Amino acid sequence: MNSIGDASPSGRRCRDERGTALVTALVLLFAFTAGGVIWLSRDVNRRVSNRSAAQSIAFQAARSGAQQVEVGSLRDGGDQPLVIDEPSAQEHARRVADRLFDEYRLDGSVLAVTVDGVTVTVEVRISDSAGDVVGVGSAGAEAGS
Repeated sequence: MNSIGDASPSGRRCRDERGTALVTALVLLFAFTAGGVIWLSRDVNRRVSNRSAAQSIAFQAARSGAQQVEVGSLRDGGDQPLVIDEPSAQEHARRVADRLFDEYRLDGSVLAVTVDGVTVTVEVRISDSAGDVVGVGSAGAEAGS
């Protein structure tokens, strides 16, 4: 009953499934590769976004600190150089940074607030599972006309 031209059911099944394993392997390879690329791009995007937020928070905190000029240095009509109230500048810079961390919903902290003459520099860190990023911002005080 089985002649050379007739294909048995088992022979037909093997011939129809030829290449199925290769196709399955390729589909899985592309799926895992696409998943990895999506995960990596999301992770990199979050890290870049956090770096931008850290820079912004550090600058805004430094600007707030630089606005804490001692009033006496402004009253003499510009005869004296500007003097920044260092404790007040540090307090305002930290307070602004903490408020911005809360508003941006980020886990961050102020690493340092330094006052050098009329320049306030703030360094902040944002902690995230994508990686910690540090931002530094500086602002200077100057008398307006």
